[in-house]
Amino acid sequence: MPADLHLTETQDGLHVVTLAGGEILRTRSRTAAAKRFNELRREAELKYPARELTQEQKEEIRKNAMLDAMLGHNSLGGRKKKTTAGGTRTFGG
Repeated sequence: MPADLHLTETQDGLHVVTLAGGEILRTRSRTAAAKRFNELRREAELKYPARELTQEQKEEIRKNAMLDAMLGHNSLGGRKKKTTAGGTRTFGG
């Protein structure tokens, strides 16, 4: 987003809202910082509407999503063998 809007928390517990590198708000209240951040975000979304993705960008996103999904379902990887030997309540089990 061209507005470069950020909400961060400092080490001493302060919440800081920055816009284009300049500090807008510094407060201890998380809700006040979030409220101001959301107001600025809505204003920025009106000024800079989201542009439509090109066909190449859509295909790249789709391809990456497919590859990520396939990695999570590898049939060769690390399944533990089912056994009942450790689950009995008999002697030494």
